[in-house]
Amino acid sequence: MDHITSVKYFRLYALIPVSFLFIFSLISVNSYAQTTAVDDTLLPKLFDKVKNSVVQITVSGEDPRSSALGSGFIFDTSGHIITNDHVVRNRSFNDTNANNTSTNNVTVTFLDDRSFKAKIVGSDPFSDLAVLQIENPQNQSMIPLILSNSSDVKIGEHVIAIGNPFGLSGSMTEGIVSGLGRVIPSQNPEGPPGPELMPDEENRLVPPTSFSIPEIIQTDAAINPGNSGGPLLNLKGQAIGINSAIFSLTGAYTGVGFAIPTSTIQRVVPVLISEHSYKHPWIGISGVDLNEQIASAMKLNTTKGFLVIDTSPGGPASKAGIQGGDKMVEINGRETNLFGDVIVKIDNQNVSKIDDILVYLEQQKKVGQSVNLTVIRDGKLETINVVLAERPLRLDTEPLWLGIDGIDMDEQIASELMVNQSTGILVVAVISDGPADKAGLEGGYRITDINGTQIELGGDIIISADNQTIENLRDMSTYISNNKVEGDTISLGILRDGKPQEIELTLEARAMDQR
Repeated sequence: MDHITSVKYFRLYALIPVSFLFIFSLISVNSYAQTTAVDDTLLPKLFDKVKNSVVQITVSGEDPRSSALGSGFIFDTSGHIITNDHVVRNRSFNDTNANNTSTNNVTVTFLDDRSFKAKIVGSDPFSDLAVLQIENPQNQSMIPLILSNSSDVKIGEHVIAIGNPFGLSGSMTEGIVSGLGRVIPSQNPEGPPGPELMPDEENRLVPPTSFSIPEIIQTDAAINPGNSGGPLLNLKGQAIGINSAIFSLTGAYTGVGFAIPTSTIQRVVPVLISEHSYKHPWIGISGVDLNEQIASAMKLNTTKGFLVIDTSPGGPASKAGIQGGDKMVEINGRETNLFGDVIVKIDNQNVSKIDDILVYLEQQKKVGQSVNLTVIRDGKLETINVVLAERPLRLDTEPLWLGIDGIDMDEQIASELMVNQSTGILVVAVISDGPADKAGLEGGYRITDINGTQIELGGDIIISADNQTIENLRDMSTYISNNKVEGDTISLGILRDGKPQEIELTLEARAMDQR
């Protein structure tokens, strides 16, 4: 799973005196669907069958913000309990261990009022899963829930949610599977699961991370704060997923809930038990799914694929030579960075959207393995091998920058400037107080019409970086991504008034309000 530049969710966290849920909010939500009633005798029998396998989880600490309540269920006879990462992870984030999990007091309470202290064995914010283990389980009755194969789940299938909404232990709700294969944002693994919301370019509130969780089950069974970590069950009493999120305007149930499927649980949880953390394979790309407008602007004969807008500095894609966009084009009234690589296949599996890449990586690949990406570049198909790295806990979403507005040199610009240099980067403008400004780089001073475009000419021409030839903006971006970190210096070879010079500047991370 990789970060994506646009996330269409609001994320809210509900923290009531003792209850908490990982919640998403949409601009509009339809009223929940009415479900067909099942046999009146079936549900009571089902509840009796599973009630001793579902628990209430209470997290408490000195800081009131670190207190939370959620749900969980028994995974095995060794006393391992499955819940959500966001239930147990330290909300104040002042006291954490190496696995990024809370060291607050965790208590597991059964419906028959048995209560046990528990330790956090492992936790994974990217899948929103955590594993607890109760103290001294040997002499206790541990009845694991049976995990059903989530790939067998069908839309319209009746399901049951059991948990502790608003602290009301042993609550049961009924509904149906209302959707499959959903993708929801994961939470910020570097910060507390608190209200850390960030406005995007459309003034929406989005999670501070852009990783996503694929293959999510959608349900209309009532799920509320406190249900987090509880099971979503089929009518056989088997778990098909773990309740994790809802769409809501108010922080309470509105008819659309989400559960992490058992396929993810079965892949991640055993690793959390044995290794205490889970390594997700990572490519390090951001971009958008192709559509008709983008395909038309790029003169592509397909509308299926994933357009790479940017690569993570020093990430696998950047190291392999995957190229992001290098030209801003207005689409539907918005400037979009186009003409990067378009991924159409991963290991010969067709890619029509980012979800295809996410699912394939999570289900088929591990850190250290490689994938072959088939991309459209300059109208031609190329295959590029990328060695997968471990997904970092922190993403530097804002790349390093020089602090310039620039364009690629060409023969017409060179002729207009009366220079013999038709490659490199023409500095059109220097951003005030940026690295280039501080180093004394100079932008253009006279406007000239070239092929119907107004261009500021007369600025410095960048031709090399640390004695390596730079032919265009893409070369510069690739060089910096692969070789530099914030605070490094870079020696730029430039032409100023036709004469070569060397200018040294210090790279900075681009701030949110900088171009």
